Amino acid sequence: MEIKNDEWLKSCIESIIFIAESPVKTAGIASCLQIPEKKAAELIDALEKEYIDKNRGFMIRKTGGGYRFYSNPQFHEQLKEFVKSNISTYLSQAALETLAIMLYRQPVTRTQVAEIRGVRADSVFQTLIDKGLIRESGRLKEPGNPKIYKATERLYEILGINSTGDLPPLKDFEEESS
Repeated sequence: MEIKNDEWLKSCIESIIFIAESPVKTAGIASCLQIPEKKAAELIDALEKEYIDKNRGFMIRKTGGGYRFYSNPQFHEQLKEFVKSNISTYLSQAALETLAIMLYRQPVTRTQVAEIRGVRADSVFQTLIDKGLIRESGRLKEPGNPKIYKATERLYEILGINSTGDLPPLKDFEEESS
């Protein structure tokens, strides 16, 4: 029988978060380890603090309703160089523009995005849907009943945010482009 001291439990929590494909909820960790949810939350908080105190290259962050590992933002420049030289680009400029519009203006229709971008984005929408980054969320109650779209939890996870409220204010970008 294994000893369930805090160090052992923290190691288990790290392993669970590491192998998970999506953010892991505190309740899921508690259930798996057969400990109270409050205890699981305390141990996760302790891990977060340890990573910060030891200046680790990774950290645990709450996102998408659960916890995931992320790289330490302090190493952003080094990681940017690594990614630039080792990983191909997954989204086109048009797709990135479309996502930005959607995140700040959602829910939106294809026509609304096209009006902002100045060009139709039908194939871009299909690519983003196929990648699980956006989803149909209903229809507008106006002539033609156009479909409206929103960002998915998966996109929030990828961006490391919980909601659009975590995005920088749009005015910050408007000032940069002036």
